[in-house]
Formats: sequence, C-alpha cells, structure tokens
Amino acid sequence: MSVRLDPDLLRYELAIRGISAFDLAKLAHLSPATVSAALAGRPIAEASARQIDKVLKATPPSEFLKRLIPPPPTGPA
Repeated sequence: MSVRLDPDLLRYELAIRGISAFDLAKLAHLSPATVSAALAGRPIAEASARQIDKVLKATPPSEFLKRLIPPPPTGPA
C-alpha cells in the first residue's frame, strides 16, 4: 500500500530539525529517490513513511528553528 505525505509539512519538519533530504534518506535507510518522491507529494510505500516517522520522532526539533521558521498553512482560511 502507498501513502502520500504532505510535502510542505514534511519540509517544515525537516527544517525545524536541521535535517536535509539527503540526511533523512541516510537516517531512514531509504533511497534519495524515495525521499524526493515524498517531498514532491508523490506516493511512497507505507513502510517508507513509517521509517520517516521514526527518524522524525527520534530527532527533536530545535526550539530556535521553530521560532524562526513559520509552519506551513493548515488549510482554507
């Protein structure tokens, strides 16, 4: 089964942790192409999404970066 991640939210989550797409691929044991697909809003395997989730949970966000980087919009105003 495949899932689509919100690319803007994923970019935000990476940014507030100071993680690059390349870093995410290495830490999650995924190919750079899989991470690129997720960041483009294309479907990825559910198992890949779980690996991304594990990395994000294991890497706390920087409070400083959270204050500097605005979160993405969350829907219609």
